[in-house]
Amino acid sequence: MANYPLSARIKAFLVHCYTASTMIILLVAMSLLLNDQLTAALFVMLLNIVIDATDGFLARRFKVKQVLPQFDGRTMDDCIDYVAYVFLPIVFLLKAEMLLQPAILFGAFPLIASAFGFARSDAKLDDDGFFVGFPSYWNIVVAYLYLTGASPLISTLILLLLAALVFVPTRYIYITRFPRFKEWHFAGASISGVLMLAALWVSGPLRMWLVALSLIYPIYYTIYSLMLDWQARRAMR
Repeated sequence: MANYPLSARIKAFLVHCYTASTMIILLVAMSLLLNDQLTAALFVMLLNIVIDATDGFLARRFKVKQVLPQFDGRTMDDCIDYVAYVFLPIVFLLKAEMLLQPAILFGAFPLIASAFGFARSDAKLDDDGFFVGFPSYWNIVVAYLYLTGASPLISTLILLLLAALVFVPTRYIYITRFPRFKEWHFAGASISGVLMLAALWVSGPLRMWLVALSLIYPIYYTIYSLMLDWQARRAMR
């Protein structure tokens, strides 16, 4: 085992602290939810994506896995991601009364489906740059349902459909690991996120325009992912 200097170990530990700081953001979001500040809570919930999108780069830059092998960054990521991308968004749906009754029952479907999704040994194909199964982007789904004023019926149907897709082994692009057009994907996702955050603070036609523009990249992402999955399946025949 290489003997890394103290400065390298400190930098690696700070990267883990950066990842773990997501929990502070999520605690703030939960506090806002409990005080019925839904828009502010959703805004804070979406901010955690900034850390999630950048901590992997920092971990590779400072060789965290090699320098601090006693801390498993993947396990930390999975624990935080389940809270950030799955549990808290479903709590948001319950608090905002966006699901049909019994809301607890319908909200349990994505929670259980994503528990299985996170437990898959092939959930992330890091070498190829894909997730397998719907990648539990429940916070993004909830944001769009909230911004568009979707009815409880529509919200519940979409939730059940996507929960089922967690079990379908379709490949979806893992933006920060996918080797092709990485800059385009990162830029597209970033612009989409900024437009979505802006839409939270306006209303009327302007909100709908911002939502529509922010949907361009997610639609492209989905179509491109399905196309690549179809090509991969054809190549395996």
